[in-house]
Amino acid sequence: MRKALRVAFSVVTILLVAAVAMQLYLAGVGVFSDPEDELFAIHGWNGRIVLPALILLTVILAAVTKAGKSTIWLSVLLVGLLIMQTLIFIVTGLIFNIGPDHANPPLGATLLVSLHPLNGLLILWFSFVVAKRAYKRAFRSETTDAEAEATAAEPGTAAPQVPEPSPGDAVGAPSR
Repeated sequence: MRKALRVAFSVVTILLVAAVAMQLYLAGVGVFSDPEDELFAIHGWNGRIVLPALILLTVILAAVTKAGKSTIWLSVLLVGLLIMQTLIFIVTGLIFNIGPDHANPPLGATLLVSLHPLNGLLILWFSFVVAKRAYKRAFRSETTDAEAEATAAEPGTAAPQVPEPSPGDAVGAPSR
């Protein structure tokens, strides 16, 4: 069961990386298409439905699979970065008193809202980092997992001991 959850965590994070990369592509499609085609709506749909669902699953699976504190926190960071994507637009609108269809936004609004794609790149980067960790955890060799669990389960098992130097060994001499 634990192995299946680790594989699921890896699959979800790989899908997340793919969805974020697709999001960047869809932004380009929306920007460079005829506005009447409304292709930019696909970018919005992906960002409001697909990405939040995958990020939520990432956080849940990171916690359930006990992926480690840093991996779990990186997954939570993805939630914060995704929230920032929307907050960038809201804050820009509030500061400059403009809406999404404003024809000539002031330079300050343009500079502030331009943080949106940079934040998207951060989401892509951290998604990749979490996916790489999830993949390593899910697909490392079975013998390594079995040995680690067996060693941890043996009562009184200590860390491997480094052999003591014999009295004839020179102190500070390089080992062979």
